[in-house]
Amino acid sequence: MRRLILARHGESQYNVKGLINADPTTCDSTLTETGRDQARMLGLRLADEPIDLCVTSQIQRAVETAEIALGNRGITRLEVALLNDPPAGVFEGRPVEEFARWMSENGPNVPVPGTATSLRDSTRRFLEAARFLLARPEDVVLAVAHGPAIRWLLQAASGDSTTLDYLNPLIEYAEPIEIQIDALRSSLAHLEADPYSVFDSGQSRR
Repeated sequence: MRRLILARHGESQYNVKGLINADPTTCDSTLTETGRDQARMLGLRLADEPIDLCVTSQIQRAVETAEIALGNRGITRLEVALLNDPPAGVFEGRPVEEFARWMSENGPNVPVPGTATSLRDSTRRFLEAARFLLARPEDVVLAVAHGPAIRWLLQAASGDSTTLDYLNPLIEYAEPIEIQIDALRSSLAHLEADPYSVFDSGQSRR
């Protein structure tokens, strides 16, 4: 791969309601009309990009964003579980504020209630997602995903270690941003021991 472009999904019904949806089997959180407009604008912004492959999470709002943005360009699309949101367990379908509050009170090592997965576990998956993307043979790859995965990838490449904030994602809906893949590639060895250090300003990864 020569270039990697990241984009968050467009606004969804759950986003407007302030509810969390991390379950890829949920089919009732389609994009809003605003979200569809955002996806169309994403397509216009990427119209001149020679995209060879689009990778999305398995979650509906990301898949739908890619479908609208790329339209009939004939670009191959892959749905990859590695880019899914961290599982929300008992917080699925409940206010995002509840999940964010639980995370801040319990830290990254405690499994989310209703799951066996902690936030630290989910960052291990994001590390594997980075490896997957960097290993792709296509020249230009577009990845459409969610706030946590995109923040992890961007901060891993930049060396930033800002705490993950569910209430304030790093980039706006359907906002494309090109990542420095050489910087991302070089950071992975440092992150192998603890991928969560991307979100921990109290730790040094270098």
